[in-house]
Amino acid sequence: MKFDLKKIIPFTVVLMVFFTLVHFRTVPVSQFWKGWRMLYVYTEELSETDILTVLEKNGCTSVISYGNQRLPVFSQLAPVQVQSPDSYLYRRADFFMDKTHRAKVFYIPENQLSQLESGIRELSAFQGTSAGTDGKSSFPWLAPLISLFLFGVLIYFSRNKILFVCGTIFFLIFAFCRPLFTVCAAVSLYFFAFFIFHRIWGRKDFIKTTLNSPYILLMSLSPILVMLVSSPLNSFFYLLAFVASASLVQVYHLHEEEQNASFSFHPVYIRSSRMIPVVGRLGIRLLGALLISLVLTIFAFRLSGNVSDFSSSASMPSLPAPVSDSESELVQMKDFIVWSWNTVTFPYRKIGEKFPAVPNEGDSVVLTDYQNVNGRIQSVQNSVFVFNSEFRDSVYKAVDNLDYPALEKMMLKQGKNASFGYAKSALSSSSERFGILLLLIFIAIPFTLGIYYILGRKRYGLSI
Repeated sequence: MKFDLKKIIPFTVVLMVFFTLVHFRTVPVSQFWKGWRMLYVYTEELSETDILTVLEKNGCTSVISYGNQRLPVFSQLAPVQVQSPDSYLYRRADFFMDKTHRAKVFYIPENQLSQLESGIRELSAFQGTSAGTDGKSSFPWLAPLISLFLFGVLIYFSRNKILFVCGTIFFLIFAFCRPLFTVCAAVSLYFFAFFIFHRIWGRKDFIKTTLNSPYILLMSLSPILVMLVSSPLNSFFYLLAFVASASLVQVYHLHEEEQNASFSFHPVYIRSSRMIPVVGRLGIRLLGALLISLVLTIFAFRLSGNVSDFSSSASMPSLPAPVSDSESELVQMKDFIVWSWNTVTFPYRKIGEKFPAVPNEGDSVVLTDYQNVNGRIQSVQNSVFVFNSEFRDSVYKAVDNLDYPALEKMMLKQGKNASFGYAKSALSSSSERFGILLLLIFIAIPFTLGIYYILGRKRYGLSI
């Protein structure tokens, strides 16, 4: 049996990319904390230990709860210190209850969502117990449907519908596997670029014309660079979809050659690709459809980018969450840093000595040492601790190295300058980083090319 590598290799690439995109598909979820899902439990019967037992039974591990917190930072010289009622250690307990102090709150790693859902069902089965989480997964249909709309418009006007489908179907799969607004905007740009490309497909020098066309190159390749700002992973999957599309087009080309081999006469286009307007009147009108799709995408992002699937029912508590500075009610990372400073410097203070509750930048703890200098004993002042960025980094490193599920690890994951308070609605993970800026860039690319086309046509006295 004879194997044709020209067919086997592109077909293998197509299958590999398809299963990769499907395997790594994602659905945005509503949640308060990066990396963790929240569990709240209203109960009069179950203790924290009982709840943790149920969670562990259902496969939830590394749960951050009030009972498993320890001293995140301590001094070897004074491991036990008296804490004032308003100290960080006492105030961090608020992270483990809702604002009214009626519901117990736990934090579960986000990769254990299915286990958490099983635990919630079992907890809710107990009499007098109600449990819930900070959000749920739901497929955001709006963004990929906008891309599907543009796909339908372009395929309607395409001259070679099979070729157009071969060159774009993987980007449509990409849009539905990663239904993010920036991804769908990037896919829309590619759709238009391939539509232009398919119009000159098969004509003399069509590859050379493609490589010289700013319309095709910018709209098909610029999304890779733009999405790098938001997500290198999305750029990688865009590249995979591009490779799969090229492979599928190659399969289509080989099939065409086999079909034509049975004919003694092979028809060719009379006009070369250079004689065909790359955009043309139809293209400039469809460019308008592309711009409309991108504008719809940015409006949809503004309307739904921060919309949560989190219930707003009367039974939903206000839960600890990252918030804006003006809404902060709970202790912050800076409070933890101050507490850490006071904890480690406590053994070096004189009894009865007054010291500021909040250190100033550059404050130091100085010890007097003595050295023999030329036969004389002289005192030397050595700084043991200095309140600066180096000290803060050492605290952050100590938190990273904690061997238990610490609240401080989760707080640090939200950002060193994050603020915390109470909220009843969670941000959706579809709220992409720099999303509005990237969408504006995606709109600017075809808009600029449209102006370039219009000015170029007018320059040569041709009507569009």
